[in-house]
Amino acid sequence: MELFIQQLISGISIGAIYALLAVGYALVYSVYNFTNWAFDSFMAFGAFMAFYAISSFALPFWAAAIVSIFLTILLSVGAEKLAYRPLRLRKAPRLFMMISAMGVNLAIVNLMNKFFGGIFRKFPGDSLQSIFVGGVSIGRMDLIAGGISFGVLALLWLFLYRTKWGLGIRASSIDLPTASLMGINNDGMALIIFAITGVLSSVAGVFYGIKYAVFPMMGVVTIKAMIASIIGGLGSLPAAIVGSMLLGVLETLVSGYISSSYRDLFSFMFLIVVLLFFPNGLMGKSADEKL
Repeated sequence: MELFIQQLISGISIGAIYALLAVGYALVYSVYNFTNWAFDSFMAFGAFMAFYAISSFALPFWAAAIVSIFLTILLSVGAEKLAYRPLRLRKAPRLFMMISAMGVNLAIVNLMNKFFGGIFRKFPGDSLQSIFVGGVSIGRMDLIAGGISFGVLALLWLFLYRTKWGLGIRASSIDLPTASLMGINNDGMALIIFAITGVLSSVAGVFYGIKYAVFPMMGVVTIKAMIASIIGGLGSLPAAIVGSMLLGVLETLVSGYISSSYRDLFSFMFLIVVLLFFPNGLMGKSADEKL
């Protein structure tokens, strides 16, 4: 029983990181109907920025996190202005935007590999003692990662449902052209959306890098976030969170009780089974109920 509780807490922590990434995917998809494949490079970039802020400039963790978030926002917004906006203004097919996102992703990953090298790096001073509750060992970093991740998601919910800009994003997700006719600045909304995805990818990258390692290809884990978004229901933020929690717990239990080598197999099997019975995901919504 103690092992199960330990695995469950670890799974929720991983699920919270997946949720940050899945919500980022769902946010872009809900408004622009394309998958931002460059998201994984943003995640890796954020992890590298925090790593070097700590290891090279001796910044405390909180300051390194702020630096990482700021620089990742600049990268995400820059990608939107240079790679996506020109296509959007020309009313290019969504497929072209996805191809552009793939190109952005490959460019950033290869640049990181060129300048930083492909070796695995560990955050300095990340060895926190576990907390023992009864016979259950709970990792402090799991608690910190899960707590901060859920806190960021809660702030995002407040932003979307309690602010004027959030109302604009939700209106754009329902009908972008009509929202524009009603006075919503599409370019301004795009900057806000991609700034949010910069924050989400940075936080996820930092905690994933602390838990495992930092390297240029670490962002490939965002495919799990995409799986989580599809399982929950692509285009819905609450569904993305639910799908992430389920996937994180499933992977951790499979790794703990069966073998870590079967973790990805069970993840894709779970996706296939869900889509067989729920083609729109577990909480799939119609186009007029996004976000």
